[in-house]
Amino acid sequence: MKAMDIILGTFSKLRLKAMESLGIPFRVVHSNFNEEQTKADDVKDLVIITAKGKAAALAPQYPNAVVITVDSNDFFEGKKYGKPTSREQAREWLTAMAGKAQDFYTALVLTHHASGRQTVDLNVSRFIFKPYGVEEVDSYLAQVDPTTMAIGWAPEGLGLALLERFEGEPGAERALPLDTLRKRLREFGVAV
Repeated sequence: MKAMDIILGTFSKLRLKAMESLGIPFRVVHSNFNEEQTKADDVKDLVIITAKGKAAALAPQYPNAVVITVDSNDFFEGKKYGKPTSREQAREWLTAMAGKAQDFYTALVLTHHASGRQTVDLNVSRFIFKPYGVEEVDSYLAQVDPTTMAIGWAPEGLGLALLERFEGEPGAERALPLDTLRKRLREFGVAV
């Protein structure tokens, strides 16, 4: 298999860590896609439309590269959750999720613009939270910027204290499902 330029279209630290675990060379380039313009009632549609929008904004700039774009969103008790707009909103959400499970939807899009090839995958995983109290939430939120993460929480470092378990594909907890990504990269001719 030949070496190919790979672009990861995100500034997410979680996705970056997951991608680095593959041990292949890649570059990070932000798509500058305005996620707020994406509207969809169904969480599955929302993440797919957004990830494809990021690809449409980025892939033409790197036509001979494999461009990886991703979007994720949480679904809890019948409602979509993105990034909170404030620490108070994150507190409200995380307190409500104590002792409960939430589904985590991730759309993974790989695009090679020059060939017109694109793959779209939807990954669904699940986070089950411990039955923590508001004190644990406040302690966590005092040490992070929750407005930069879906639901104001990340499954690493201090966030692990709130997590009972994760159910899903490796890497999906960091919003980059690695088994699916490896499979798709191989389909694009990338040695991984």
